[in-house]
Amino acid sequence: MPKLSLSKQQKSRNPSGYLLGQIVKAASKNVLRAKTVSRKDLAFLKLESERQELQLRTAEAQARVAQEVAIARRIETAKEVEIEEFYNYSGEGLIGVKSDGESISLGGGGAGRRISKRFYRFRGNTVLLVEMVVDSTAAPA
Repeated sequence: MPKLSLSKQQKSRNPSGYLLGQIVKAASKNVLRAKTVSRKDLAFLKLESERQELQLRTAEAQARVAQEVAIARRIETAKEVEIEEFYNYSGEGLIGVKSDGESISLGGGGAGRRISKRFYRFRGNTVLLVEMVVDSTAAPA
């Protein structure tokens, strides 16, 4: 591919054309690079993808635990706590037979859904006092 040199004046006159050219150039490099990827590279990319997915699931689990701990701490410090839980389980199913004179059709289907929600209402706040015990016989650090 021949190299084109643009002056600053040309770049400033048509910045969108310049940017489009840069995007095309980068995309063509990526296409050429993709053709040279070996099976070894693909295996590495697959392992990297699985590692990142595992990290994401771990981070989501840690976030859920942190959220539950925060709620528990807020419950401890509230004067009044109202917790409302809402569960809705619903399902439906169907089965049918259809005949048009020449053939018979038999079918069935089903669907289900589960909704669970928790609502917390905190009123007031209490102060948790932490008692500190000091050993007067211990030497200063």
